[in-house]
Amino acid sequence: MYKPGTSCVEGMHRFNFEAGYLVCRCECSPFYSRHAQNFCNSCKEMDFILYHPGKKELWLIEVKDYRFNARPKVRDLVEKLCRKVRDSLFLLRTAALVAPEEEPPEGVSLREIARLSQQAKHIRVAFTIELGNTGLFPPKALLSTIRDLLYRQICFIDPQMMCLPITESGGVGPWTITPAGDEHSARIQRRMEEARLAREREEKRQRDQAVFEQRQEARRRRRRRKSPLPLWKQRAQEREEGKSGTHADRKKSS
Repeated sequence: MYKPGTSCVEGMHRFNFEAGYLVCRCECSPFYSRHAQNFCNSCKEMDFILYHPGKKELWLIEVKDYRFNARPKVRDLVEKLCRKVRDSLFLLRTAALVAPEEEPPEGVSLREIARLSQQAKHIRVAFTIELGNTGLFPPKALLSTIRDLLYRQICFIDPQMMCLPITESGGVGPWTITPAGDEHSARIQRRMEEARLAREREEKRQRDQAVFEQRQEARRRRRRRKSPLPLWKQRAQEREEGKSGTHADRKKSS
């Protein structure tokens, strides 16, 4: 039914979740990517949805790493993160009713966790955010501002809402964090595999096309050798070239 001690990669980090927690990645769900994601022009999702059947505890976890990208505008980021929480709660309720059976490459299915999460007694929300050192304000001060703005919006859902750096969140919630190294998430691995297969198909198509063209050219050469022009065509060509097509003209030209 579930995998104890599930471990998942997000960006440069591997999240190792405590045993007993079901872990769902909406991005691995065809129901989400094909249907829900396009609802109302765009439906966002949290990176991890956790549920513990014994504790009846639902976690919504978002991971943002801006160390290698430009910092977002604070208001835009807060609005984006709040929308992810709202859309994820909508998604869980909808998936519990209409999502089909799926076998995701990572974690449990959206349908399974959505149906189980309807029994939740607590909703926990965690934003794990890394901010680079570029910019006017230091990362800690900026993150504190982001947390205050998020808390005003999210406190009615989770009065204990978390907003802290990614690497400092391990142990605060039911997970630990280790470097991912060269590993990738299931979604990225799937895209890399699809890209590899697409390249192989294109290379095979080009090889097959080259072989086909070579065979066609070989057939044309054999046809020319085996089937010389009929005599009447040869005479017609000679007349088109200004010759009379007679034996005397051919002698002169030779």
